[in-house]
Amino acid sequence: MLFEHDDVYLHVENGILELFRRNRIIGSYRTPVKWAKVRAEARKGGLTRLHFGNVDELDEPLYASTTKHSHLLATVEIQSGDEPLYRAFFTELARQADRRVGA
Repeated sequence: MLFEHDDVYLHVENGILELFRRNRIIGSYRTPVKWAKVRAEARKGGLTRLHFGNVDELDEPLYASTTKHSHLLATVEIQSGDEPLYRAFFTELARQADRRVGA
């Protein structure tokens, strides 16, 4: 699977999720899909932060909304209007990986 939007590139191959961002800070996020956790935090000004990390428990949802700042291993700031595009990608990824998506 592949998802590209603005400065974000998500790639899934052989059960590994990779996140790349085009910005001034070099860095990426790479983890098995079974361990991946993405939390969407709505912010002021029409922005949403996507926080990427690893689950504490294997039954946690792959993707879910959060109301608190939860800095994990990587964070991407997107336009809130684009959040449904990301949610759709992670919903399909969760379906393929036999994971769930939270509220």
